[in-house]
Amino acid sequence: MTTKIIPVTRCGDITFHPNGRIDLTAHVTAALSLHPGDVINIARIEERFCEHYLYVARRAGETIGRHAGTCRPAKNNGHYLRVFCKRLTDYVLTRTHSTAGTHSTAGIRLRVGAAAEVNGLGIALPLIGLI
Repeated sequence: MTTKIIPVTRCGDITFHPNGRIDLTAHVTAALSLHPGDVINIARIEERFCEHYLYVARRAGETIGRHAGTCRPAKNNGHYLRVFCKRLTDYVLTRTHSTAGTHSTAGIRLRVGAAAEVNGLGIALPLIGLI
C-alpha cells in the first residue's frame, strides 16, 4: 500500500481564520490588483450551479470612512494583504465542503481559479471549494 506524505501539494491562496482574519497571498493580490485600503467582498452567483467569487467592492480612492473587508498590509515589505471581517469568514467556514480546503484549528485554506470578468463585479476570482 502506498501512502502519500503530502496528499495535496498545491498551497491555498486565501486563508480564512475563525477569528475573522483573512490572509490573501501575493497571487490573489496581483490578480485583483489589490492595494491597501481596497475593500473586498464575496459574491454568490446562482445560474446553472452556485459559484462564489472574490472581487474588489471598492477601491481605496473611492472609500470614505470605515468599511468591512478593508485590505491592510500584513508586513511592511510584503506583497500580501490581510483583511479582518468576521461576517466573510463565518460565511466561508459554514459553506466549505469538507474536502475542498485544508482544515485546521488555524482556519481553512482555499484555492482560487483564473481571474475572469463577471457582469456587475468586474474582475473576480472564483473560490474553489465553497458550496
